[in-house]
Amino acid sequence: MGVMLDMVLASVLVGIIILTVMNVNINLSDENYRGMVEFHTQMETIQLARIIEFDFFKMGYRQTVRPFISIAESSHIKFTSNLKDIAGATDVIEYGLGDLVLNSKNPRDKMLFRIENISKVYINYSVIRFKLTYYNSRDSILSAPIVGALRDSIKSVRVQLMLESSEPYDTARVGGKLYSHAMYSKLLFPRNL
Repeated sequence: MGVMLDMVLASVLVGIIILTVMNVNINLSDENYRGMVEFHTQMETIQLARIIEFDFFKMGYRQTVRPFISIAESSHIKFTSNLKDIAGATDVIEYGLGDLVLNSKNPRDKMLFRIENISKVYINYSVIRFKLTYYNSRDSILSAPIVGALRDSIKSVRVQLMLESSEPYDTARVGGKLYSHAMYSKLLFPRNL
């Protein structure tokens, strides 16, 4: 009788150990997936921020016709520059937040677009927010949209960008799916404005 009880207790103990190991393995796998999704979202944010910074710092570069900024809205900007550094060349660059991405699993994903001259590129980095705030030479906020001669008074632009992963990393959460997110915010001072 004692041997039988020992075998039953040993079997229960082995079962508990196996379930514990399986639970640890599942948790490690979930955390690994979450880490990869967060890393990917942060890398996309960094790449997009570098593109935006490069373009915005060149705003008005080697241009003579003012205003350099032709559209200045809260989520849409259009300006002239000379990105390729070719004498006498004028490039027209435009950024804006487009429509929702229909094939994404994240219902908040929007398409950020970039137009250089006539080539339009949709940047599908799961952008959920693209906000531009404009400042004059006294660091006072100019309320968007900025039209007419006021566009010439823009001296700096704050870019706020928020990205979320297109895939949720936690679908079992009560209250909705969880998406990895990253944010970029920077006040840019283009030298040529």
